[in-house]
Amino acid sequence: MIRKYLPVIFISFLLVGCSSIVTNTEFYNPILRNIETGNFDLAANQINDAELKGEYSEKDRVLLHLDKGMIFHYQGEYSKSNVEFEKAENLIEDLYTKSISKAATSMLLNDNALDYSGNVYEDLYINIFKAINYLHIGSFDDAYVEVKRVNDKLNLLDTKYDKYISELNDSKDSKIKIEAQELDYYNNVLANYISYLIFKTEGEDDNSRISLYKLNQAWDTYGDVYNYSKPSFLSDSTLLKSKNTHLNILAFVGSAPIKEAIGARITTFDNFVMVSDPTNFRVNAIPFPGVKYGWNFKFAFPSLVQKKSLVKNIEVYIDSSYYCNLELLENMANVARKTFESQKSITYFKSISRAVLKGIGASALGREIKKNQNEAVGNILTALTNVLVDATENADLRSWRTMPSNCYAAEIPLKKGIYNVEIRFLDSNGEILMKQFNTNVKIGKDINLLETFYLN
Repeated sequence: MIRKYLPVIFISFLLVGCSSIVTNTEFYNPILRNIETGNFDLAANQINDAELKGEYSEKDRVLLHLDKGMIFHYQGEYSKSNVEFEKAENLIEDLYTKSISKAATSMLLNDNALDYSGNVYEDLYINIFKAINYLHIGSFDDAYVEVKRVNDKLNLLDTKYDKYISELNDSKDSKIKIEAQELDYYNNVLANYISYLIFKTEGEDDNSRISLYKLNQAWDTYGDVYNYSKPSFLSDSTLLKSKNTHLNILAFVGSAPIKEAIGARITTFDNFVMVSDPTNFRVNAIPFPGVKYGWNFKFAFPSLVQKKSLVKNIEVYIDSSYYCNLELLENMANVARKTFESQKSITYFKSISRAVLKGIGASALGREIKKNQNEAVGNILTALTNVLVDATENADLRSWRTMPSNCYAAEIPLKKGIYNVEIRFLDSNGEILMKQFNTNVKIGKDINLLETFYLN
């Protein structure tokens, strides 16, 4: 008797489970609107409310700490920001360690059902924003530790993901050999610029020169990431020799890239599958031992999409007189896309394996249904099962949505003293989007860092 009702029980389970494997992003909309308009206090309250209401589930703890860390940074609460970023970073490391041991058992689980462990770029920018927080606090040694962590992470990523992929390939459920994608990104401009500022402020001329050299090396090496003109102040041959005091400005604009689902279909042949993929990520036949000809299955995987910023120009006025334009130092969205590719093959091949094996299981269930049920009921349940299996194949669209997308900068020589500094954000028509007034800006012998935001 129980066997007779197993299909109904299974379908009920799928119906209940569908909600747990769909990315929840709607609650972000009011938060992001307030961040875009600079209403950081209200956005912070909304993040706290979302936490209390359970919008951040237990498996989204990394995102909760990333969002709290970022909003504290925007509010100028630098120590609180670093506490949250530290929690996020520790969780990412802990979840990676656990993912190695659980790789085999997670092979058939939808990524939405797993703890979110962050993308490569998110892990890197944790340390960059921690470093900036420490600069504001005046803890230069701690700031340098953070920028060094960026380079250490980049250098270890290939080894890290090779190990994870090896564990996945050794899984008994692994039918497709996952191919590792070489990262090919081992040097970050913004991290090196922060390192340069630290050493220059502390009078370590050789180390500041090395940091600037590494920055220029990154620019020359990764033309697909730094595909825009190098800021003129970095090309100034007198930059390192200058003993003048400077005002250093960092302006973060735009919103982080988000993930969108790319729908694709799988057609099976004897011992291999073909994928209809609109991104053409993979177009060749993919070996899949044991699969038979004649099935078609749906799957989805995430792709990064960038919303264009309204900001096209940023002007600096000092004591009411125009001084210069800020220049694009780091396109963070480019870094995100570059590093996202190193994880894409893992998500892609896991999704294919999961879709095929679930589809085969659904077909077997369909045969069982027709054998044990009224034929009409069996046909209905079979169709419903296939629809629900497709419905459970949702791309994991979770990401750090409160992060900016671009960093502009300037290094302005100024004598020691007190200044009024105005930052104007302009659109493509030269219209002013926002003015930010900074009064009584003190220029002294230590680092003189002014940070500003227009996150639209």
